[in-house]
Amino acid sequence: METKDLKCLSNLELISRTEKLVASERKVTHLVLVYLCAIEDRRLYLQRGYDGMYAYLTQGLGYSESGAYRRLQSARLLREIPEAAKSLESGSLNLSQMTQVQKELKVQAQKGRAFSLEQTKDLLKKLENQNTHETKKTLALEFDHPPQTHEKVRPQKDNSIRLETTLTPEQFEALKQAKSLLSHACPDGAWNNVIGSLAKDFNSRKLGGARTPKEPRAEISTQGFGASKKQSGAPAREHIRITTKRDLFRKAQNRCEYVDRMTQNRCSSTYQLEVEHIRPLALGGDNSPRNLRILCRAHNNHMARQSGLRTSRPI
Repeated sequence: METKDLKCLSNLELISRTEKLVASERKVTHLVLVYLCAIEDRRLYLQRGYDGMYAYLTQGLGYSESGAYRRLQSARLLREIPEAAKSLESGSLNLSQMTQVQKELKVQAQKGRAFSLEQTKDLLKKLENQNTHETKKTLALEFDHPPQTHEKVRPQKDNSIRLETTLTPEQFEALKQAKSLLSHACPDGAWNNVIGSLAKDFNSRKLGGARTPKEPRAEISTQGFGASKKQSGAPAREHIRITTKRDLFRKAQNRCEYVDRMTQNRCSSTYQLEVEHIRPLALGGDNSPRNLRILCRAHNNHMARQSGLRTSRPI
């Protein structure tokens, strides 16, 4: 099917076919690793005029340096632990995780610390369905990485400052929550902007002076349902109480409450959270807690598009 023909597919067909393609891609990736193992075992890269597998992958097969490295390391680990193939195909393990494990095993071997096959299998089992942060944490525990507690402040030629520091788990969780709450003011989510915004706000409150002006809140549009209250001269709508907002965020565990009706998958985003009216005000809804829920901006806009309204209310 050509790209132009995708417009003929229904939403359900498009999702279904994409999921099948992803499953096929994972299976093909697994087979590529198996074939790479066989080529390396037979040293067939030599017949092609390359002095090693890495050169064959980058120059002969056209992989990028990082792509070649991940596939080569994953293939070597798969040779030792063929059982990992099922996890690769299902998506519970990925090439990055396999690469990190293989790299750690090599380092341990150089230090004279043998890691048995059973230990490696158990480790791969622990890594299944973990994200990048969780994977690094598990590897640090399994391979006993000493905590890095040093702090570095380095000036750079453009007068910027590079800061390296170590946070406790509690400090990092607090900073992540601040990042989520600041996602409207710092939409790119860069840590330097988050820390800078927190510092400016604290200094302003502590030392006084003018604060950085905030962006105006989005006006509520009722396109397709007549003029807005503001346009018609009607009184402004009643604001949602701060105590109500706090209760809503506490109930939602500070994350988006959107749930897909088919898969029952709940969005876990903490980015740009907003209070949404389940039944829009323009259609007779109110500000009672039973008519309010927490959505990320993406899902809030998605629901607004479906109803023909824009009900965005940033926190």
